[in-house]
Amino acid sequence: MYHRFGDIACDPFCVSVNQFDRQMRYLAENKLAVSFDELEEFLAGKRQLSVDSVIITVDDGFHSVYSEMLPVLRRWEIPAVAYVSPSLIGTEGNASRRYMTWDELGQLAESGVVIGSHAWSHRSLGRLSVEEVREEADRSREELRKRLSIDTTTFAYPYGTRADFSELTGNVLRQSGYRTAFTTQHGGIVPDCDAIELPRIKVERGDPMWMFRQLCRGGIDGWRHVDRFLWRLQKSPGR
Repeated sequence: MYHRFGDIACDPFCVSVNQFDRQMRYLAENKLAVSFDELEEFLAGKRQLSVDSVIITVDDGFHSVYSEMLPVLRRWEIPAVAYVSPSLIGTEGNASRRYMTWDELGQLAESGVVIGSHAWSHRSLGRLSVEEVREEADRSREELRKRLSIDTTTFAYPYGTRADFSELTGNVLRQSGYRTAFTTQHGGIVPDCDAIELPRIKVERGDPMWMFRQLCRGGIDGWRHVDRFLWRLQKSPGR
């Protein structure tokens, strides 16, 4: 049987608070949201999950995750994972988007949100040497352990396109102690997925609720074929 397991990547800066609240209410009322522990058990073949199960993730660690996303998650009791680049925590960012402080990130963790690594400095791992990839992976884990007393075993590739990860980066992440890693490639998570190259489904500002419901039910899972075609096109000679 084909099991579909969606990962919905939601950036509250790109989704209005009211919109995000409606989306999380939908997940809560339909009992679709699952925890990161349940995801890991599913990938290990130790748990069966509903075909339409969803896990919420958010990247970068902007302040809106703490100020806007967290209250909604608490209201609807939705588990989530936040991926951060430790070197950026407490900085101003750009376009008036400041990052969370370490205190805010700590409160996020205390509220039950799983904190994952988004590399040390948010550089594309696919463009780095083996030594640089290892430093990005190790230094991030070490800083999160030092600051938050957590053992981070999940990673999200910065940018996450086919150019940003490879078999080499996956091997380094495993050696550094990571068990899972998310890309930004489209698709649902199935039992035979490579746990270090997991796909995602992105939610954009302006997506109406009917579209969100379709995303949760696998409406654009087939887009993964487009991702693969575009990647082959990019790698073609002369391009």
